[in-house]
Order: sequence, then C-alpha cells, then structure tokens
Amino acid sequence: MRLRERVLELLKQYPKGLRQIDIARALGASRSRVSEIIKELERAGLVTRFREGSLQLIRLSNITKYKASKKVLKLGIVWSSEYPFITPFTKLLKRDADIDLDVIVYENGLDATWDLVLGRIDLVLSPLATQILYYALTNRLIIIGSGAAGGAEIFENEKCSCRTIASTRASTMDMCTARAIREGLIEIDDVIYENSGERIFRDLIMNRTRYAALWEPLARRARILGMKSIISCYDLDVNYCCTLAAYSGLDYKTIEVITYLYNAAIKEFLRNPFKWIDWYSAKVGIDRDLIKRSIDAYIYKEYIDVKEAKRTLELSGLTFPNPSIIKEAINV
Repeated sequence: MRLRERVLELLKQYPKGLRQIDIARALGASRSRVSEIIKELERAGLVTRFREGSLQLIRLSNITKYKASKKVLKLGIVWSSEYPFITPFTKLLKRDADIDLDVIVYENGLDATWDLVLGRIDLVLSPLATQILYYALTNRLIIIGSGAAGGAEIFENEKCSCRTIASTRASTMDMCTARAIREGLIEIDDVIYENSGERIFRDLIMNRTRYAALWEPLARRARILGMKSIISCYDLDVNYCCTLAAYSGLDYKTIEVITYLYNAAIKEFLRNPFKWIDWYSAKVGIDRDLIKRSIDAYIYKEYIDVKEAKRTLELSGLTFPNPSIIKEAINV
C-alpha cells in the first residue's frame, strides 16, 4: 500500500491523534517523507494539526464539513468503455465524504463540457482539448484529475473511394485526425464532424467516409467488421484523452477532497480493474465483456503532467493566444 494510504489507515486507528514522529516510527518511514505526506493531506483537508498541552498532534479531519452544500454531485461522462474507475470513485465519495454521485452519459464531450461551464453539472470527464477550449472561452472550469490515454484509433474503409474522415469537433478524435494528417498517414479532402461516436461508426461502415476516428467499444466493432486500423491515437502521441474537470463554482475545499478521492479511486481500480465493471456497464449500457476486453487498450494515469499535456495539444496543431493558458487551467 502506498505510504499516503498507510498514514490514513494508521490515523483511523488513533482518532485522538498521533505525533508526526510516532507516525514515522510506526510505518518505518523517514520523518522527512512522512512530513511531505502530512502536508499533502493537510492541503486536501484530510488531516489537521492541533496542540494538546505541549504536544503537536495530527488526526483525521471530518472531511464531510468540506463537501458541497448539496449531497449529490452530477458527473457528466462521454459514452465509452473508458471510465470504469468511476465505480470506486462513487464508492469513495459516499464512504469518505458522504457525497452521492449522479452519473450522466453524453454522446459527445462538447455538450458535456458545455453543461459544466453553465453549472448544470458539477464534474465532467471529457476530452482535454475540449476542456482547454472552454476554459479559454469562459474560465469556468478547473481541470483537477487525469484519466486514460489510448482506446482510440484511425480506421479506413478501403471500399470507399471518397477522401473524407468522420470525427468529433474539438475533441481527442479531432487531435488524432490532425496528427494523422500531419504525419501523412491519411490524405483527405474534407472532415465530417458528427455529434456521436455511433454516427461516426455508421459513416464508416456505410461507405460515407473512407476514414474514421473511433474510440472503444466502437473501435472493436469496426475491427470485427473488417475495417483497417491505420494507427492508434496513443501511437500518434495523443497522450491524454479525457480528464476530470470541476465547475469553478464549487468551493475549493470540496474540489480538494474530490481530487484526492478521484486519484485514490484510480489507484484502487488499477489493483483489480475487472472488479469494477458490472456497475459501470449498467450505467453506460455497454456489454460488460466489451468493457473487459477494452481495458487493455487504455493506459490509466493518476496525475496530469502539464508539460506532456501541453506537448500533446501542440503536436496536434492546437494553439491558444496565451501559451500559459494550459498551465492555468490545470490544478496540479
């Protein structure tokens, strides 16, 4: 178990608090490392320091006092196989912060992220490119968590004589398309932008487009139907797909607690990914076996590397008037 989780588990056993040196001794860890961990947990509102006589002690905070005034937070996600880690996220929010998570499934990231900046939902898992775009336009979201990369490919229907590609606008698929064109992997005359992955898939198999940018589980369906995979988005250096953003109207302490529990949920998911599929399958309406087979297509990331995210956007040809806007949008 990571040291941070071990510290929290130890403090659960000592509700009256412990000295920092006692924590280090009990866990066999260096005092300097334990000090760093305690500071991180303090910033997340999960532990607090207090004095009892001459002693300075550390104990768990009651993080429920930091939750949003409403007991339900709405999370928007894009229909895909990508997010089964929201199952442990839902569990941890309820257990550790007394927050219920209402998951709303969208056909595309633009609509989901637009509802976020309007305050109709509290959290969204949508393409990094979409979130950066809306941040630049509205300044009404904060990117607080990573997610997955991979799970998407450029496909070709060799029976189609046209020179078009179907994709979604201002999205990870759009970045994949731009990269494939810049690398000379595909030659096209036009891009058809659709509002859902299902429409992109139909364009491809109905010979309306020669190419399509598809994500799981639609990518697997395309392969089964004999569509040719040109390249994966991850091999095109699109190293971030969807990230977690919060509505800027949430109070800062709530955002800190959500961020911590979200990272913890990804770690818990990675210990046994198949454990969390059933609930997610029922929520998004994707067969559990399709989700299970899709998991290996993704690379799950616990934290966002700002430099890597910036490079991903730049390689895809996306530019912004102020280069620092990416760093501003991401709360690391």
